[in-house]
Amino acid sequence: MPDIDFNKPLTEMQRKQLITRAESINVNTLAGYVLAGQIDLDRDLPKLSTERRNVIITMRQNQPNPAEQRQWRDIQALLPLLNTPITDPNDPAATEQLQQLLRQLENYIRRWEAERPNQNHVDEANQYYIRTEDAIRAHQEAVEEADWQTIDFLSRASLTEYLQKYPQTTHKQDIDDSLWQLTDQEDVNDVKEYLRLLPDGAHQQEAHNILTEVTGWQQVKDTNDVFAVNDYIRDHPHSSFIQQAELLRLSLKQSEIKTMREDPNRYEVDRLKKLLTDKIISENELYNAKVITPSVFETLMTTDILNDLPDIRKAIASSKPDCQEGYTDVFFFGVPSTGKTCVLMGLSRSQALRINLAHGGGDYAAALQQYTDAGITVPRTPGTFVTTLAATVTSQQRTNAFHKINLVEMSGEEFAFSIANNEQHVFTFEDMGSGATNLLKNNNRKVFFLIIDPTANVVRINREHITSYDEMTGKPIVELEWCVVNQRTILQKMVNLLENPSNAEIMKKVDAIHIIVTKSDTLGGPVEREERAFKIFEEKYRSDILEPLVELCQEYNINAPTHFHPKLYTFSLGTFYVGGIYEYDQTDSNRLVKAIRNSTEAVKKSGFWDKLKDKVN
Repeated sequence: MPDIDFNKPLTEMQRKQLITRAESINVNTLAGYVLAGQIDLDRDLPKLSTERRNVIITMRQNQPNPAEQRQWRDIQALLPLLNTPITDPNDPAATEQLQQLLRQLENYIRRWEAERPNQNHVDEANQYYIRTEDAIRAHQEAVEEADWQTIDFLSRASLTEYLQKYPQTTHKQDIDDSLWQLTDQEDVNDVKEYLRLLPDGAHQQEAHNILTEVTGWQQVKDTNDVFAVNDYIRDHPHSSFIQQAELLRLSLKQSEIKTMREDPNRYEVDRLKKLLTDKIISENELYNAKVITPSVFETLMTTDILNDLPDIRKAIASSKPDCQEGYTDVFFFGVPSTGKTCVLMGLSRSQALRINLAHGGGDYAAALQQYTDAGITVPRTPGTFVTTLAATVTSQQRTNAFHKINLVEMSGEEFAFSIANNEQHVFTFEDMGSGATNLLKNNNRKVFFLIIDPTANVVRINREHITSYDEMTGKPIVELEWCVVNQRTILQKMVNLLENPSNAEIMKKVDAIHIIVTKSDTLGGPVEREERAFKIFEEKYRSDILEPLVELCQEYNINAPTHFHPKLYTFSLGTFYVGGIYEYDQTDSNRLVKAIRNSTEAVKKSGFWDKLKDKVN
């Protein structure tokens, strides 16, 4: 019998003829087509005789299955992949080929594991299946490691994408830690996003704690108050926000120091004491920041203004305006809170000037001296307060001569209200009803100083104002009167007031008019403050004040030694520190005393022969 190629595909007609003649053709030929898979024994030959069926089954059991052999040959063609080293992890073809081998092994095992034909390769297939899984795993690890080398640890998107791509990655802990570091732990939504990505993450307990604590911390944080933050740190030492709280406390502390440095006069002493008591700031930090000195610190901690210093109200009540005849009266004009009283405080302790404490304003002068010694500014003077401090200044050229002066202290509200609320268009000092009117009308020579505060443009002031009298008791009914004044406008009106012909008799007695820029310690160092003060005056006051003032001086022969031009002086009590405490420096005060001396007449001291002559006469 010629050799038959049982694997050569049969036509449909050939298959039908084989099936029809199954009982008559050679049983070996029939078995060959069955074994080759061209004919299915059960499906195509259900009525085949038992004898022939048993022969074919026996042959099938004792011979390799061509279909199994064919399927195995296809698998063998891919097995060399298991020994191929990984050269390019990012090559998708290599992974796909291994996946194809795994699928074919899986199909082979599923098809032949139960039947196991003669000379089958099922056991080999199981071994190769395990090796293929290992190869795929190794390849995936290589691919993952290549991606890991390019990951951006500062990008949440990059980390999240990697985690989603490799959910079983061996780098999960590193990703977890990196994502937690990128989480804004003060942002509830950010913390919730971390829990969404890693519900079982290493920091999930911290995240849950934060969500519990965040509301309380956010409330404290929003106060932006160093004391509230400090209390939070003290009461929540194990809070998840303790680091943020400490950083915020440090930042707020620096802000407090900056405020002390930039505006020491307005910084509250009680606040500073609380900062020290709560240990938010130390003495050394205050010294290093140069917002305080040991002597000023001692004053702050030990001086009781109510008990250690004179009652300024009593001193004011016991003082009275009394200009000594034959003296030169020195007036200081300016809006409230410009530093007029500070000028008097400085003058009261100048070694170039001697105040008569037995005079009408002696009690007030003594109080000013004690406040100056303590480095504490006095409270604002009442709206109707006027007094005079009698003083003498030794002549610089003649040791046997001195200058007699009356320093006039009057509240800034007096003139500010009268000038700002000038509904009746009053332009004489007398008609203004001021307590200083009589002093201005006396026969003494006079020196005027116009006070300018470089730190303020608009000032809101108030004073007690008698509106009517009670019909039953006759007592005055006092109400608080408010007024908003513009410093530049008030000074311009003041100059216009001086220009008015109705005040000519007063102006004929004026020897000098000068300008003082107070609070000059806010303008920088000694040289810098002079330049800045002059620049401020030039920019804001020259056209409205200086030019008409020079014309006024020419008209009344005022400021003759300076060619009718007023001089500009800067003034500060000294170096100011936190709480408005200062270390007195008489430099500026001595300069003002010199200016007063140069603007007044010297009087010869009475010697022995002068006294004898007076006695004889």
